[in-house]
Amino acid sequence: MRMLRVCMYGGTDLDGMPAGFVQSLAEEILMTLPSVLVTGGFLRRGDRPQATSTDSAALEGARRAADRLGKDLRTLFEAWVPEGSLDGRPDVDGVVRMGEDLGVTVRMIAGRTALGRRLSMVGGVDVVLTVAGKRNTEVVLEQAIDLGVPALPIPHTGGDSKKAYETYGDRIEAAFAPGEVERCFALLNERGLQDPAAVRSVVEVIRSARVGRCLVLQPYREDDDERYSSVIRPTVEEQMEAVRLKDVGRSEQIYSSFFDAVANSTAIIADITAMNDNVMYEVGYAHGRGLQPLLYTLDPARIGRLPVYFRTLNVHTVSEDELPGLIRDYLRHVKHRQVDPMALSLPRQRGSAPDLQVPDVTESGSP
Repeated sequence: MRMLRVCMYGGTDLDGMPAGFVQSLAEEILMTLPSVLVTGGFLRRGDRPQATSTDSAALEGARRAADRLGKDLRTLFEAWVPEGSLDGRPDVDGVVRMGEDLGVTVRMIAGRTALGRRLSMVGGVDVVLTVAGKRNTEVVLEQAIDLGVPALPIPHTGGDSKKAYETYGDRIEAAFAPGEVERCFALLNERGLQDPAAVRSVVEVIRSARVGRCLVLQPYREDDDERYSSVIRPTVEEQMEAVRLKDVGRSEQIYSSFFDAVANSTAIIADITAMNDNVMYEVGYAHGRGLQPLLYTLDPARIGRLPVYFRTLNVHTVSEDELPGLIRDYLRHVKHRQVDPMALSLPRQRGSAPDLQVPDVTESGSP
């Protein structure tokens, strides 16, 4: 079973109820969802070592869940820590990071800047949840939103989490099932952070997240742009975030290259109707990484003119009206296979090549 990777990020000096809320929330996530918590491994700050950080509060909740589930804590909690020489936090007079002596999985992100490490962490998880926070929390949230990773700042905890929700509320809510974020926050307003029902409501929001990113490969002609906007993107976004290189290429800090875009994608769709050189290269690279995109053509005659290599693949011939159904089936298959790796492949078209295999990205975006 593929585990949902939930990043918990936020303030380094929680006071009172927010700390208890984070502990309860971490425990509830692990108790009710097949999940792993990912943090930056911030154990305590140098200027106020007695202060409780979001990461340390999440660790306490994970310990309680591990005890209740009878599981090794290392399978439930990860600390993504920087290389020692690159771990500068003068704003808090230095930082003590979590180590393996705490019984958690530690991943050293070597050679990355502070921003690069946060990008790597955000790109390697399914959902980002933040509590309070200053400066760096806002950066993490903006990275998640731009990458299409569902992000849930809890505005009731203040700080960057409140600011981000006020600024990007529409985009944040769009990454989850309709109305889920609003219902959850209404309950938090009514009952407060300490109420168990409020904690459970946050978990239900996470459960509804449109997890995963679907990379769409196609030419960028006017009719392709129109098909993407009117057909492909709306269909993909019923289940996942749609990503197109044309739309993210100008944000080099988000996707430094096409290769990162593939590494951070859960599913890939490719239109080979025009046999566009760039698309064919991109499909070949995806195959080289062991992935098999959903390949389709809108021209039935194309099947007979495919290169020899493509004749061994399951290329679907569809009309524009049939395309949404094909995409929905593919994405459902991808999501089902994440939960059940033995899930059956998509049905093969008569006369087409072997069964379609889909990306199995269990460590998407990891260094």
